[in-house]
Amino acid sequence: MLRSPNNNPRVSAPHVDMLETVRDGRRTFRLLSDDELQNKFFDNWAYQLSRKLKHKTVSTYCYAVKTFLNYIAQIAFQNGGLTSALLADALENYESFLVFGTSSSIEMVRKAARVLGDRNLSGSSVVTNFAGINRFIDASEMLRRGLIELEERGAITSGSLSGFSLQTTVKIKAPTKVRSAIKSNSWLAGCIAGGVRRIKCAGLSPVSKPSELAFTDEFGGDELTFPIDKCVELIKKAPSLRDKVLWSLIAATGCRVSEALTILMCDIVPNAKDYDCSKIFIVDPATRRHVLINYISEEVINQLPHKGRAHTETFMIEPFASMFWIALAEYKQEERRKEKSRLTPVCHNFLFRNLKNGDPIPLSYQTVYERFTKVAREITGETYGFHSLRHMYGYYLVNHCVNPNPNGGRRYGLELYLVQKYMGHSEISSTKRYARQDAQMLHATLAAINLARLGGGPRTVREARIAYLTSELSILENQVLEAA
Repeated sequence: MLRSPNNNPRVSAPHVDMLETVRDGRRTFRLLSDDELQNKFFDNWAYQLSRKLKHKTVSTYCYAVKTFLNYIAQIAFQNGGLTSALLADALENYESFLVFGTSSSIEMVRKAARVLGDRNLSGSSVVTNFAGINRFIDASEMLRRGLIELEERGAITSGSLSGFSLQTTVKIKAPTKVRSAIKSNSWLAGCIAGGVRRIKCAGLSPVSKPSELAFTDEFGGDELTFPIDKCVELIKKAPSLRDKVLWSLIAATGCRVSEALTILMCDIVPNAKDYDCSKIFIVDPATRRHVLINYISEEVINQLPHKGRAHTETFMIEPFASMFWIALAEYKQEERRKEKSRLTPVCHNFLFRNLKNGDPIPLSYQTVYERFTKVAREITGETYGFHSLRHMYGYYLVNHCVNPNPNGGRRYGLELYLVQKYMGHSEISSTKRYARQDAQMLHATLAAINLARLGGGPRTVREARIAYLTSELSILENQVLEAA
């Protein structure tokens, strides 16, 4: 017996379930239910998704549809069958099921949630669910139109769907074969009966809007940003040289862990004479499938995520860049020593390897994540994931990085368009979620402006800033003396 997030007992997939499988070298999903036509339709739909989308997206969409089909089946079961009107009502209230469940004000939804369990999804999660479900609805509608066309042309004969009208619900006489394939509680039966419309979010904002200000602590961290003053200690405490290289790489470049784990040796171009001229490139795996097939299977290649980084070249920040190059040299030496003792030589060009057998680890997120979070918690007392290093990178660039633009309005902090380029974002809105301005720096500016307006104080904003920051410096120096 599974339990819902509110610890309410719930039945696991009472109507339909799902099985992960491989088809033509691609990871996909199969539907398990007593409706054979529905199963085949879902299986083909999921396979077509796997040919176009990354596995993580396919998985999210398929699980969303599985939940959706269980909901529709439960509504049909509660009402003794599925009609077009009931289906439309169920679709209209599906958001209430996902968000409120057993707390919904709609009796039909509450009854279904008592059996299926609560989901308690947020606005952004609901949007993701609806994206997958609407793809499924679109495909169902295409099937409906196709069957109508077949009926109109007389292609559906007595040997297949005799006596079954596509314009009505499945309540009329039909052959046993058809009745077993298309049941009165089938999603396809309801869809075929009268068609369905896409579902839309009604009550929730589809996009969460976090603050563009970073309210950091004295170490330069908050709930999103790993404390920048603790990051050197974090990297030094990495449990292996491989982890040290991985952590310092993400901290120095702000890349995603998924991007880091697919880096090949040829993507790293060191310059021994001037490490400032060394380069690291982040390459979309989809652009070199012909290369990756020499190291990993087609099934794994199809699962590799890549968010469409706008620029392949990275911009490294100190001191994490220096830590990376030093750790990388030690890591390569260690791998050469391991290679001599291995029975099977390493036959791939991936930078990051399994610690025991040297295999590539492009999908080993959970393994490397657990090692990172353990050390991060020891140092900070808080839970941080790899993405906190990416937030830290963006926070540093927009607040503390020396501004090379002589005409810029400030000495520290890069213009947002540069931060966008270095983080590989295609949209500036994505950059704003990471490159958040430090609230304390903003407070200093506002305080300076206020002082400039007060009589008897500094007469210009620049004079006010000097006065404010001198006062802040005095406070910090006293704190250091007291701590000593």
